[in-house]
Amino acid sequence: MVLALSLIAPLFSSLTEAEYGDACRNPAWRDVRGAAEPLARDAVERALALPAWQVRSTLQNDVLLPGMPLAALPVESLYKPWSAAPGNAFGAQRGLYLGDSAQHIQAVCAALELDVPERYAAMPDHLSLLLDLLALFVESGNAQAAADLAADHFDWLGDYDVALARKAADAARADALDPVRRAALEEGIAHLRALVALTDALVRSVVSDEERGAFALSS
Repeated sequence: MVLALSLIAPLFSSLTEAEYGDACRNPAWRDVRGAAEPLARDAVERALALPAWQVRSTLQNDVLLPGMPLAALPVESLYKPWSAAPGNAFGAQRGLYLGDSAQHIQAVCAALELDVPERYAAMPDHLSLLLDLLALFVESGNAQAAADLAADHFDWLGDYDVALARKAADAARADALDPVRRAALEEGIAHLRALVALTDALVRSVVSDEERGAFALSS
């Protein structure tokens, strides 16, 4: 479980070509396949088929980069009402950074004396960081903290998958995109959606394991 979470986490962020190459060549993916297949066989097969760098870089530049027309960032605050605080003028709005979920993760990191990387200062509830934090709780054997994090901070993955599906449809209809770029986006978004499905299965297993009173740790 820890290994799977740790290997998947950076794939939701922008990587350099060297970093992505290292991720693709990591032999630990074989262990992830064995551990995750019982949870979501189809998603595992699709998620572990990491695309070529040309596809990955196109995905990063068009989908994982803020401000781009096809951007769909895996940040929890963007998919939930911004704040539940009474009287907040922006409370019900979605699509805003640093909402309640981000504030909570900042507080958790502060309590654990963990620094939020500068690149995530405006998005401490980015999926990469959430997965790293979940892996930390699982590895340390803190079943309750892991289950609470899984239940409270990953319930937006379905909405994110819907957003990715919409971006894929937008890309398919975009006449301004050349065929090579359009094909790369189709493949890249499909792979990202497979990663989301695998992540959802892993997170659900964390909650169900806690309910059974134990984690099956494999690191």
